Amino acid sequence: MRNIQHHVLIITCNDRNTLELIRQKAAELFKTYMEASSGSKLLTEIKESLINNYFTFFIIPDGSKEGYDASDDGDIIRQKLIEHLKTVIAATEFHLSYAELAFGGDDGKAAIINYH
Repeated sequence: MRNIQHHVLIITCNDRNTLELIRQKAAELFKTYMEASSGSKLLTEIKESLINNYFTFFIIPDGSKEGYDASDDGDIIRQKLIEHLKTVIAATEFHLSYAELAFGGDDGKAAIINYH
């Protein structure tokens, strides 16, 4: 039996326009790399912080067991989006940060996989 390992990617920026472009890129990656046609449902709407004008969206867990198509597709999408984020971070003056977390596996451990 395969393990379910939840992965979530959190992306925050102090410029809404930049974050909207990143979210659009994420949606494009879901259309290109996710076999499940409903994969883009894993993208949340952009939410605004209470103070200091930070904006955040999430890619929520797909719920698939490791090694299955949806899980593998999600791995590819997160990796490609993080590569894109690194490019945006290098080219912008805005405060842009992200964290990819894994949790809920059979071993009960949680980890920060990627971050900036």
